Amino acid sequence: QAHSENIRNPTTHPSFPKMSEGESLLTWTGAGVKLPCSLSDLPTPALIVDEDVVIRNCEAMISKAKAAGVKLRPHMKTHKTIEIGKMQVREEAAGIMASTLPEVKLFAESGFKDITYGVPVAAAKLKPLCEIARASGAQINVMVDNPQQVEWAAELFATQSKGEGGSKSIVLGAFMKIDSGYHRAGVDIFKDRPAAIDLARALHNSSALTFLGVYSHSGHSYNARTREAVVKINDDECEAAAAFAKELEAAGIPCPTISVGSTPTCGAAAAFPGVTEIHPGNYVFFDRQQSGTGACSHGDIAVTVLSRVIGHYNDHFLCDAGSLAMSKDSAPQDGGFGTVQGRPDLLLAAVSQESGKIVATGTGSADGNLKVGAKRARPPEADLPLGSLVRILPNHSCLTAACHPLYYILRGDKIVDVWRPCRGF
Repeated sequence: QAHSENIRNPTTHPSFPKMSEGESLLTWTGAGVKLPCSLSDLPTPALIVDEDVVIRNCEAMISKAKAAGVKLRPHMKTHKTIEIGKMQVREEAAGIMASTLPEVKLFAESGFKDITYGVPVAAAKLKPLCEIARASGAQINVMVDNPQQVEWAAELFATQSKGEGGSKSIVLGAFMKIDSGYHRAGVDIFKDRPAAIDLARALHNSSALTFLGVYSHSGHSYNARTREAVVKINDDECEAAAAFAKELEAAGIPCPTISVGSTPTCGAAAAFPGVTEIHPGNYVFFDRQQSGTGACSHGDIAVTVLSRVIGHYNDHFLCDAGSLAMSKDSAPQDGGFGTVQGRPDLLLAAVSQESGKIVATGTGSADGNLKVGAKRARPPEADLPLGSLVRILPNHSCLTAACHPLYYILRGDKIVDVWRPCRGF
């Protein structure tokens, strides 16, 4: 199992952030906490990562891809850490996805050899991506969905070729991003088929880019409310991407990779007919949103936000986890911002910047999902005395994790490690 080395002295560990002079005593170092420690020793709010659940989720997705006969190109954007990235990949992995330049740089410098920058590339991003590739020796790939991006790459390639010092021009890999139903980005392969084929041909003929294949993201699966609906989205995406790749091949444009997926589809579906790889990311943590789509069970959610009850009022309790600890993504199933782990009847019903309102609904179900419009009342005081610790299951773990500069790693009932995620754009 991919347990990282414990941080026994967080004040001097190289990955631990430097504390500025005059920083609040309610920081890790200021509180004087030593590892291992109990949850009650931590300042709140704090992001708790259950390491065993993360490992289990990673192993399950690796096994699913292998059983389905596809490669796995996992996304790093949910967690942004080397520790979890290493859990997601094995030697047979197709590569990884990253969503920011700091992520690309971090993973390239840490030995990952095939990294795709996962949004349509802007002209200003091409040069730093080439610099990362040159410095690290990693294969860096970009997303293209517009002919102008091919022109930008050609212009940079020509400029590099004329540079001093004999530096070899960097050839980036390129996926053609296609829209198979999400309608956020990508060439619409249903309405703009000729233009899509022309773009693929331009990529195939480019000296500055190596055409790797097509890439589709089924983000609309997040809106599905049943497992059956998610599987239907997966099947439609696979069929559309495979058919388009076959058409490219018939036009004399080799398309070696057909990459599809999202965590809902990759979690719910067992097969990915006609494609070569999948690229989920959220599955390392999962969340209430994913459990609502049927992608996971409630027990698969690996992250919680540790919070303390700080107030009792007429119709609610107050905790010290607000929007800056949870994010403001509300849950479509109940309109809340999280539920208390082990108490699905307790809903984080509203958040302000640094605090949140906890109410009792009386309608909690085993999967932690509540009904919209359920009656809400003040929880029994005996359940949550002032100072009580609660662990709140987030709606959207990607955004919740992004609120926290540190991850506190839970193994069993002890915090054994602290991981620092990559930040910045």
